[in-house]
Amino acid sequence: MPVIQIEMGNKWKIETAILVKNVVLDEVREVFGLKSTDRNIKVIRYDQDLFELKDPYEIFIEIKLAGSRTVEFKRKLYDALTTAIDEKTMFKKDNVFIFLNEQPAENWGIKGGIPASDIEEPV
Repeated sequence: MPVIQIEMGNKWKIETAILVKNVVLDEVREVFGLKSTDRNIKVIRYDQDLFELKDPYEIFIEIKLAGSRTVEFKRKLYDALTTAIDEKTMFKKDNVFIFLNEQPAENWGIKGGIPASDIEEPV
């Protein structure tokens, strides 16, 4: 399961942050083909004086994952996320900045400290 971090200013209500979290998690599960129990996600809301993104961005989404994906997969992920956010929240596609952080599987210590590269199931 990828690790998802969503960052936004605290000018948005907590309900808005929760909605964005749920929309992002649903789309990531769909695109990656994950079970409904797979979730590693956090939302960080910053004081507006401590959070600035270049216009028109208002949400920063970082997705950390082991291995690498094709450009086609990434396009599908970006489109799914921005379309769902646009359709289900108050934010528009252009308000979303997405960053994929792909790392070798040996950089992930899971299941009691085992490198993910030593485990058969995907991370």
